[in-house]
Amino acid sequence: MPHLVLEYSGNVRETPDPAELFTELHTALAEAGGFRLQDFKSRAGRAQVYFIGDGSREQAFVNLDIRTFGGKSPELRTAVSETALAVLREHFRRTLAETDCDVSVQITELDRPSYARTRSADLSDIFEHTTEHTTEHATGGAA
Repeated sequence: MPHLVLEYSGNVRETPDPAELFTELHTALAEAGGFRLQDFKSRAGRAQVYFIGDGSREQAFVNLDIRTFGGKSPELRTAVSETALAVLREHFRRTLAETDCDVSVQITELDRPSYARTRSADLSDIFEHTTEHTTEHATGGAA
């Protein structure tokens, strides 16, 4: 945690480099929000099908949803969203100048009791057993 989900309209002028953008976001948000760098999980998607307002003029959007566990103070949530917004403003500067663009950040607080996950490390015993079985099967006997 946190998960960063970036969506932007297909008419943004930039072609963002995900590695560059997310490296900058991860670093800035780790400092602003006390997150560990290794805990970020991020993805981006350009929306080719979208409709904004009444569709009468060229409009664009960039939205970042920061999904994290609840319990952070309002001040910390504000600092995190403002930090992310500053990074996005820089990365989508041309779109902001050339279109009617909204860049937004929202924090979605997840309910910890309803969040479930499995990590690779949690399955190490299962994987070791499977690897041993596969080796035995492949060689026709014990490894």
